[in-house]
Amino acid sequence: TSLNSYLVLNGIVEPERQVQIFSRLSAYVKEIVREEGAFVRENEVLAILDDTEIRISYEQARIALEQAQLSLDQADRNLTRSKELFDKALIAEQEFQTTEAAYNQALLDHENREENFKDLELQLNWTRIRSLAEGYITERLIEAGGRVTANQHVYTIEDFKPLLIRVYVPTSDAIALETGLPAQVMTEILKDEVFKGTVTLINPRVDVQTGTIKVTVEVYDDTLHLKPGMFVEVRIATGAKENILVIPRKAILYKTGKTYLFVLEDGRAYQREVTLGLTEEDHAEVLDGVSEGEVIVSVGVENLKDGQPVTVLEEGR
Repeated sequence: TSLNSYLVLNGIVEPERQVQIFSRLSAYVKEIVREEGAFVRENEVLAILDDTEIRISYEQARIALEQAQLSLDQADRNLTRSKELFDKALIAEQEFQTTEAAYNQALLDHENREENFKDLELQLNWTRIRSLAEGYITERLIEAGGRVTANQHVYTIEDFKPLLIRVYVPTSDAIALETGLPAQVMTEILKDEVFKGTVTLINPRVDVQTGTIKVTVEVYDDTLHLKPGMFVEVRIATGAKENILVIPRKAILYKTGKTYLFVLEDGRAYQREVTLGLTEEDHAEVLDGVSEGEVIVSVGVENLKDGQPVTVLEEGR
């Protein structure tokens, strides 16, 4: 039997992207809309700040802008009429210049009021703290009723699709690597799960201090069992290993950091410690502890006890 040979490395799971959200205003937090763990879309509202003072100023600025627009319209009409009269020599130049100056002042006043209105409109929009990316909320750093200040970090959003694992490969081993190679990701916390990954980036530069090359593995995990911060083992397939002893992974029992099998002898199942080598999704190589031809239990091993009598329904080798 053969299994793929692997380069075995350790790394830490990271999100594909991490985005920190900051408040643009100093205000009290009126409402928390989205909590930690929630999946959010880009531009989705996360929290609402109290907008009472800003809304009052906004309404005042809106009214002032409307008044300035009326004054500008009137000044424009006066200027048009004054120019017609001046062109016909019916008014003095000084009178025309006075009308023109009044229009310019009305235009300047309108521009200032419009700028103030737009600034308050923007501040009003900032009272809705929004997500800048699609992903999961991993940090909420504000509380309803609390006060935030401008430029305060309030949320963190992380994109888990894909998850990244950066491993550091000795230069001698990195020669066998190329982008696109399949990888397996496993962790002690999730012993029965093997996550599929792919080598996506190989740094062309060697770290002179460690003599290693940084390699990035991407993993897509729709189950969300694999999480950022987990310490994992990464196995990158580099070839095939022939003529080895292989067992089904469902026959393996993990206890206190060791691996065991149950071997059938004279109608009883005996627990035996084994040493594993290569591991694939459904099969694993046995280096020591069991010999070819011995019959092992591959169903219900979690409930067996050492030396327990068993009835063989189907033998597997």
